[in-house]
Amino acid sequence: MKPQGCPRCQGSMTRGFLVEQNASHQYQTAQWVEGEPVTSFWTGLKLKGRTKLSVETWRCSRCGFLESYAR
Repeated sequence: MKPQGCPRCQGSMTRGFLVEQNASHQYQTAQWVEGEPVTSFWTGLKLKGRTKLSVETWRCSRCGFLESYAR
């Protein structure tokens, strides 16, 4: 789903992604996780049993506005 245009300045939107680095220094794409964050001593956050979706991010080539979607 491509945005029709930037909601701020109507510039064109370009698809991209946000990068996260895990404890093993490996890169991965950002994920949306349902619910409130609950900390875990061993893993940083408790994620077991939660819905996780990859995040797709679009950037305006004119003003730099970012818009993200999780499908």
